[in-house]
Amino acid sequence: MISKRKILLGAITAAFCVANVGFSVENASAQDAAQQQAAPAPARGKLVGAYRGVLPCADCPGIDTTVRLFAAADGAESHGRYVIRSSYQERNTTNTEMGTWTLEKGTPADPAASVYVLKSKTGNGVTNYLVVSDNEITQLDANRKPFTGTINFTLKKVAANASKHAAPAA
Repeated sequence: MISKRKILLGAITAAFCVANVGFSVENASAQDAAQQQAAPAPARGKLVGAYRGVLPCADCPGIDTTVRLFAAADGAESHGRYVIRSSYQERNTTNTEMGTWTLEKGTPADPAASVYVLKSKTGNGVTNYLVVSDNEITQLDANRKPFTGTINFTLKKVAANASKHAAPAA
């Protein structure tokens, strides 16, 4: 009889322990979710420019690309953070890249040219965009030279509140 009683008490104790752990985990998850909702989103700063276009793709028709440049937290518009969203046409693939950018001077052909130099958080090198005009940037190679051939590497400026599928500004 004593062994059956010990087994029953052990089973009841184990059930209470399992129920208590489940309650604790659920309660902790609810607290974590509440803390995440209360945490402010990281500030990106003022939008300096948003550019959109279709960049070349080796094995698809093109990559719908949007580059958004945000000023630094100190308000300077010569550096800050960026977000690039790339959607591969005829695929269900979209990538988002973030990092920092600086506005630098010089290309091999024009020492006075303005170039946005984007450095990814992942450390995958830099991406260079030549400022062609107030409304247009063109991607350059790693040496700040234009890509050769007739392939288009141009992105046009879009309004800050433009919808995802809106046409670029002229």
